[in-house]
Amino acid sequence: MKLAPIALITYNRSNTLLKTINSLKKNKLIKKTDLYIFSDGPKNNIIDKKKVKKVRDIIKNLKNINIKKIILHKKNIGVKKNIISSVNYVLKKNSKIIVIEDDLILSPAFLNFMNTSLDYIKSSNKIWHVSGWNYPISENQKYKADFFLWSNMNCWGWGTHKKYWKKLILDEDFFIKNFSNDDIKKFDMHGKLKNWVQLKKNKQKIIKTWAIFWNATIFWNKGLCLNPVLSYTKNIGFDENSTHTKKKIPQLSKLNSSFKTNLNFNQTNSMFYIDKLRYYLSKDKFNFFNSVKNKIIKFLK
Repeated sequence: MKLAPIALITYNRSNTLLKTINSLKKNKLIKKTDLYIFSDGPKNNIIDKKKVKKVRDIIKNLKNINIKKIILHKKNIGVKKNIISSVNYVLKKNSKIIVIEDDLILSPAFLNFMNTSLDYIKSSNKIWHVSGWNYPISENQKYKADFFLWSNMNCWGWGTHKKYWKKLILDEDFFIKNFSNDDIKKFDMHGKLKNWVQLKKNKQKIIKTWAIFWNATIFWNKGLCLNPVLSYTKNIGFDENSTHTKKKIPQLSKLNSSFKTNLNFNQTNSMFYIDKLRYYLSKDKFNFFNSVKNKIIKFLK
């Protein structure tokens, strides 16, 4: 199995970047993995320039890791452009990719799960995306499964193949024009998610995000996303330095550390976990998901 290269997206958070890199190094497969680093440039103020310099000092002094390419943007291009251009860059010479940002803690088994799953979906015409993160739901012994398939995309540690990414649609007008009322309901999981409003806010230029377009592209093409039941990543970027979301959200306290991923798909078990997510997302006390989706303005950046 050929390992997927990694695109590491950074901006101005040196403290979280160090934690991301340290957790990445605990993955045994990192020694055989090509790493591309994309550092967004500073905004036009002294404080941001100092923050970005700290990040770049860390990048320049990285050791014991196979860095294929480092791209340092002179000016701030924003998360949306940085992520899309970074993925495009890596996929020019590679057929698949794993994408991480500078605010994630990764399980030591993260790269194993991602590469195994990407290899599993390479011949599929339906499974477009592999997520490393999931909401903090628990396993059920009766419906035991390592993963499930659904149409919603999570991006806190994710991967895909070039053949799918090249179909990315970045025109919100396309979706607004072509989505039927029934499509919108399904896209929003009948009110459980806030996907549609993300597209409309991009149209209104209230926000400028990227991931909702990838999510909508997958949905429009009737694609699926492979999601672990137990998360392999944890987002640690919810603070005053976060681009959009400051409030912490519930996540698993202990990440999935299993190196054995059973990819034998079971429709009944998969539907069980989708239903469990519907219930989870419908509970008022977990309406934090709406703020997750705003940071998906980070996923979403």
